[in-house]
Amino acid sequence: MHILWKYLQPHRKLALLALVLAAASQVLALIDPIIFGKIIDGYAINRGDKTDEELVSGVLQLLGLAVGVAILSRLAKALQEYVTRLIVQKLGTQIFNDGLRQVLRLRYQEFEDLRSGETLSLLQKVRADSERFINAFINTVFASMVGIGFLCWYAVTRHWLLVPVFLIGVLVLGGLTGLLSREIKTQQRSIVRETNRNSGFIAESLRNIELIKSLGLTFPEIRRLQAQTTKIFALEMQKVKRIRLLSFLQGTTLSLLKLAILFALLWLIFRDLVSTGELIAMQFISVAIFAPLQELGNIIIAWREADASLLNFAALMARPVERRPESPVPVGPVTHVRFADVSFSHKGAADKALDGVSFDAALGDTIAFVG
Repeated sequence: MHILWKYLQPHRKLALLALVLAAASQVLALIDPIIFGKIIDGYAINRGDKTDEELVSGVLQLLGLAVGVAILSRLAKALQEYVTRLIVQKLGTQIFNDGLRQVLRLRYQEFEDLRSGETLSLLQKVRADSERFINAFINTVFASMVGIGFLCWYAVTRHWLLVPVFLIGVLVLGGLTGLLSREIKTQQRSIVRETNRNSGFIAESLRNIELIKSLGLTFPEIRRLQAQTTKIFALEMQKVKRIRLLSFLQGTTLSLLKLAILFALLWLIFRDLVSTGELIAMQFISVAIFAPLQELGNIIIAWREADASLLNFAALMARPVERRPESPVPVGPVTHVRFADVSFSHKGAADKALDGVSFDAALGDTIAFVG
């Protein structure tokens, strides 16, 4: 993922702004349940000697504060999504342009070993996967991390017992995620590799469709492409099984964590350490934080897909390119060329495509090669 960080470096100020806005939006959104809890405690349960006028006035003030907080949260969220979109579009465009520039500068021998459809698929996928991962990280992962931090702070201000419950749940959830994520990573690399190969096969088949038809290879070519597609399908289904297992374990862990939080809160209420309004506020906050984490399986897919695509992109960028000579010698107008004993072979080929070819050509001559 260091390649992604390299492309994010020029936009680090925008990225920092997006994170600040995401944190502000999440914190403001979590203040709303606290205000609701204060309304429950101060005006719904413990009315005391308040008159109807005092009750209405107090409730309206808190509701007005809640409306203001909600508006600010929505505003911060809208700005954060705009900045995030700006970042991912700039980053995706730069990655695609750099990849295209690299492909066009490859040596002829390197370029011939690449299928045009496979290369285009690689560039499009690395762009799309990088954009999807950044969006998922800022909108879900980072926002949930901020929310968990806020929840721990709020829990500490109420009673220390709530903090171990949160931390143990988060550690268990993180352990499950990391365990299955490593398996998905290997699976995803195979899927990306085979998908890119399939794109290359299809592009080459369509480009040479006249030759395939003239040689009577239509149905063998169809069977070859179908076999490749079936292979990709099998890999995708293996990944789906692992993702469903991960989602099941995560969902079960989150449910147990929410029940553990509820039990701890009720235990504190029984001992008059937490009020009913604070219990309701904590439940609302925990639901707001843990609900997005139900999508953690999809976020891991986005992460592993981006990782696999970026590794393929790094391999492409590491290929040697043609460079201009440091001290070119001017030769003037070329009127005559001579090739003596020229040989050429593709990388990995057992035989030479050209072997011992010699010929002369002058300006105006027409030469045909037949093979």
